[in-house]
Amino acid sequence: MRTCLLLALATGLAGLALRLALPVTPADASFREVVRHYGADRPPGESGNMRETSGPY
Repeated sequence: MRTCLLLALATGLAGLALRLALPVTPADASFREVVRHYGADRPPGESGNMRETSGPY
């Protein structure tokens, strides 16, 4: 059990170190277009997470 705890702690610290050491890549225009297409601009209360499977507006 101690080994698992040490491995979990080491993994968490390694992940934190990587997160702090490497910069976050900003979203490019094509990714923003996909997010906008798949529902970021959906009216409140609209069901479904994809336009292909949701009802008409």
